[in-house]
Formats: sequence, structure tokens, C-alpha cells
Amino acid sequence: MLERLSLMVVLAGLLGVLVNRDLIKKIISLDIMGTGVVSFFVIVSRKQGEDVPIPFHPGAADPVPQALIITSIVIGFATVALLVTIASVISSKYSSISSEKLDRDQGGEKE
Repeated sequence: MLERLSLMVVLAGLLGVLVNRDLIKKIISLDIMGTGVVSFFVIVSRKQGEDVPIPFHPGAADPVPQALIITSIVIGFATVALLVTIASVISSKYSSISSEKLDRDQGGEKE
């Protein structure tokens, strides 16, 4: 049940990326997708063990997926910060963060 919910969150983020024309909304949608993927892996890795991996007994959860998820969270945060910075530079240069207006302005410069 929770696996389906996390996959629906990923699909909602993908829909947001495809539908939205605003760069900030696209960045938020990408972050929502990342959150859905992280939650899916947390749910799947939790089923393999019932206890925390500190005591390292046979029923403990595997610590490798947990380390990968922490790494994924940090990389996702850095990616969002970089994308917001790029969107800020684009906004100050073109006075817009709408991808439709940016496409029109870019198309006009090429001709």
C-alpha cells in the first residue's frame, strides 16, 4: 500500500515537470519526485529487517540502503539549491522564469 503511494508521488512530480511552464514549479516538482523515490526505497528497505542496524544481529536491517538514501537526500538538496541558483540567474537576465517566454526570446535572438 505504501509502495503505491510513494510511486504515485513520483508520478505526480513527473506530471508537474511535464505540465508546468514555470521554472520554480518544475524545480519543486523534481524535488517531489526525489522525495517519492527516497520514500519508496525507505519503505522497501524497511521490510527486509525489523530492527535498527546498530546491534548487527541476524534480524537487523541492512545499513547499506540507509547509507545510500542519506547520500541521495544530500545530493537532492544540492541539486535543488543549484537549480534555484540557475533559475535566479535566468530570472535576473531575462526578467522571466516562464519557459514559454524564454523559448520565444531565445528564438528571436537566433534569427
